[in-house]
Amino acid sequence: MILLADDEPAFQRLTGAWLRGLGHEVEVVGDGDAARAAFAAKPFDLVLLDLAMPPHHDPEAGLALIAAFAPAPVVVMTGHADHALALKAVEAGAWDFLAKPVDPDLLRVVVARALERARLAREVTMLKAQAGGDEDMGLVGASSAMTALRDLIRRVAPTRLPALVLGPSGTGKELVARAIHAMSPRAARPLVPIHCGAVPAELLESELFGHLKGSFTGATGDRPGLIETADGGTLFLDEIGEMPAAMQVKLLRFLADGSYQPVGARAPRMADVRIVAATHRDLAAAVADGSFREDLFYRLKGVVLRTPSLDDRMSDLPLLARMFLRRASEGRGSFAPDALDWLTARNWPGNVRELRAAVECAAALAMPAAAGVIVGAADLAFAVGDVPAAPIHAVFGTLDEEVAALEHRRIVEALARTGHNHTHTARELGLSRVGLLKKMDRMGLR
Repeated sequence: MILLADDEPAFQRLTGAWLRGLGHEVEVVGDGDAARAAFAAKPFDLVLLDLAMPPHHDPEAGLALIAAFAPAPVVVMTGHADHALALKAVEAGAWDFLAKPVDPDLLRVVVARALERARLAREVTMLKAQAGGDEDMGLVGASSAMTALRDLIRRVAPTRLPALVLGPSGTGKELVARAIHAMSPRAARPLVPIHCGAVPAELLESELFGHLKGSFTGATGDRPGLIETADGGTLFLDEIGEMPAAMQVKLLRFLADGSYQPVGARAPRMADVRIVAATHRDLAAAVADGSFREDLFYRLKGVVLRTPSLDDRMSDLPLLARMFLRRASEGRGSFAPDALDWLTARNWPGNVRELRAAVECAAALAMPAAAGVIVGAADLAFAVGDVPAAPIHAVFGTLDEEVAALEHRRIVEALARTGHNHTHTARELGLSRVGLLKKMDRMGLR
């Protein structure tokens, strides 16, 4: 998809129609603010950018726009063409520079080359992910949803804007917060997380702002709060939608001017902290029903990032499952042919977190083989408590391997039933305690 940003109606109409005639999908905008908003809303493969657009109509000012469209290639177009401006555009990150009036044949070649570059960049990203690449921010996946999320993180991280991360439970909202911090100028300072729903309301103020000795019963000494700990870094407010109303007022004051007051203190203190908040709740609905302050909502949403559910990125499921299995089996696990079909056919209301738990549990139950463990659909169904709709056929190995697999599974199941009580497990299986422990040592279950 191509974003065409130009304020001349005739150029918009003719160039847009010409590009569509070549088979490209094109979105047209007429000023810099609209171009930024369009690029933030959806992923574009290429940006054709006029430098002299509103509100400044100044090519020099337009150069500052180029960085906003990374990592998409940007082709600059301007009627104020000169060699010095072209060099500045390239230095600012432009991929190419065209002078108006634009020659159609030249534009066709430039567009084709730029789109090919974008395609290759996506392919490299996908190959890195397929190679096991949880190195890329910890946000694994080559789907369009995850690619767009990583691109937005790269643009947001260097700024000072607060960020609001929205998405269902189990979709990696804390990973997004950690990626924003790691790619920001604050990376050398702490990232401090707190779950707003896990701390009792009466203690949350002290946790965030700290307290002085004697400020309440049990306050035997001064204690710094998380805001002081995070000074110069990032404070991650997980499940911000669970924050009590009284604390919302105090957090709003801190967001307004960076001042806060420890419990028992008489004078305010200052801290430079970037706020990244996250929630699975619909905050707009919470504002409407009065359970969340509207002014705090707008303070927090400097930029909004949305983590997709697993249903919205099912193309990433095999990649994620293999990564979780590789970690759980220390690189010595594989899926049977029926396993990935079973995984992709199932709904995952718990999203990536549920998928990870299922794969890790199945890896513990799976059939041992010479090359490691083989996880089948039956192992996965047992791990999540599902009853298969039809019999699932195991992948058969040698007789010794099947006997070992049955023994492994019986021991794991018995351990689970007895709460890992070795004496009770041995009695249930008709073994001596020493015999059970020897088998567990051999199977790596100790």
